[in-house]
Amino acid sequence: MRTAKIDIVYVVIGWILTIFSVVMLYRQGVIRSFFHQDDVIELAVVADWQGWKTVGHLNNEHLNIIFWPLLRAEWLWFGTTYPAYLLMNIVLHVIVLSLMFSITYRLTKSFVWASVPVWGMVINSSWFTVVWWITGQMFFLATIFALLSYWVILKIIERPKSKVLVPVLYILSILPGLSWGIGLTWPIWPFLVFGFDYLKKRVNHIGYTLIAAQMTLGIIYLSLVGSNLSVHTDPKTWLSNPPAIINFMIMGLSKTVVGRWLWPGENLRASVVSILIVLVLTLIYRSRRKLLDNHILFGFVVAIGSFVTLAVPRWKFGIEHALANYYAYFPLSFLLIGVAVLLYRMKLTGIKRVLIMSIFLVHIPLSWTGFESWAKPWVVRPQQTRAYFAELNSTHPGSCLENRFIPEYVVPQNIWRIDFLWPIFKKDFDPFCNKKNEP
Repeated sequence: MRTAKIDIVYVVIGWILTIFSVVMLYRQGVIRSFFHQDDVIELAVVADWQGWKTVGHLNNEHLNIIFWPLLRAEWLWFGTTYPAYLLMNIVLHVIVLSLMFSITYRLTKSFVWASVPVWGMVINSSWFTVVWWITGQMFFLATIFALLSYWVILKIIERPKSKVLVPVLYILSILPGLSWGIGLTWPIWPFLVFGFDYLKKRVNHIGYTLIAAQMTLGIIYLSLVGSNLSVHTDPKTWLSNPPAIINFMIMGLSKTVVGRWLWPGENLRASVVSILIVLVLTLIYRSRRKLLDNHILFGFVVAIGSFVTLAVPRWKFGIEHALANYYAYFPLSFLLIGVAVLLYRMKLTGIKRVLIMSIFLVHIPLSWTGFESWAKPWVVRPQQTRAYFAELNSTHPGSCLENRFIPEYVVPQNIWRIDFLWPIFKKDFDPFCNKKNEP
C-alpha cells in the first residue's frame, strides 16, 4: 500500500514535469530560435518543387522521401512562420513519447514503469536540436515509423495468425529508411531479435516480412541514389577503415547517447564516470530471476545498430560527427524502453524503487541545464536569420535588391545567392535590379 502511494506521488510529479517541459520547449523555441542553415536550404528546395525529382532529392547519403512532401505541405500552409513548424515538431515529439509509453505499458502492464522512458526522453541535451530544428522532422518520422513497426511486431506475437498485420509491418518497416538514413538498415535489427527462431534455427513469418522490407529498401535506395553520392559518402569507401568505424560507433554511443543522458550538464568526464558506475552496479547486481528478455535486448541492439548505420558512411566526416547530439534521438527512444522493461523485471521495492524513480525525475530539471548550455550558442545564427528573413519579407514591388551571396550566418558557404531563397517568401514579383551573378 505504501509503495502504491509513493508511485502515485512520483507519477503525478513526473507527468507535471513532462507537460511543463513540452510547453517550455515550444515557448522557448518561439522566443529564441528560428530556421537553421539546413532548414533554410530545404525550404528553398520545396519552394522550387519539381515533383518526383524533389521527392528523391538526397541529403548527402540520406533519402527523405517522406520528409519532402511533408515539408512542402507545411511551406504551402505556413510560409515562413517558424512557430507553426515548431508546433509540428512538438506534435511529432509527443507522438514519439506516446508510442514509447504505449509499447512499454504493453510490455510491463505498469503505468509507473511505462512512464519512466517518457520522463527520460521528454527533454535532454543529447537531442534538443531535433525539436528546434525543422530538419529534425526527418528524425521524428524515422523514429515514429520504427516505433510503430515495433508495436505491430508485439501485436503479431500476441496474434500470430493475423494476416492483416503482416503487410502493415512490411510497409512500416520500409518507411523509416525513406525518412532518414538511420532507417536504411532498420529491418535488420528487429529481425535479429524477433525474426529468427534460434532454437529451431529458422526464420519465422516476422523475419520473412522484415527480409522483404530490407530488400525493398535496398532496391529503392540503389535505384534512386545511383551515382549521386558525394565523394565523402562514396559507398566504395564506406568499409575501407574498420577501426575508424568502430571508434565512431563507440564515441557516439558512450558520449552522445549514454554519456549525455547520464550527465546532462555537458561534462564529458562526469559522463564517463557515470557510465562506469552504471556498469559496475550492473555487474554486481545479482538476482535469481533471469532479467534479460528479447525486449530488453532489442533496445541495446537498436542503439548499437543505429550507430553502425551512421558510422559506415559518415566516419570520413570526422569523429565530431559522432558527437552530434541529434543522432541520439532515434536510438535513445528504444534504449529507454529496454531499460524500463529491465527495471520492471528487477521487481524493485523500497528504497531501490524510490531511488530509481528519483533519478528519472531529477533528470528532467538537470537536463534543462544541459539544454541551456547547448541552446545559448546554437540560437545565435537562427536569431540573425530571423532578422534577415524579416528584411527580405518586407521587400515591396519596385524595390531593387542586389543579388548577393546569402550571408554566412544563414549558410556558411558562398554557394547560393538571394534569388535561391526568394521563392520561399511567395512574392509574385522580381526584386532584383541586376541578376548578373559574378563569381
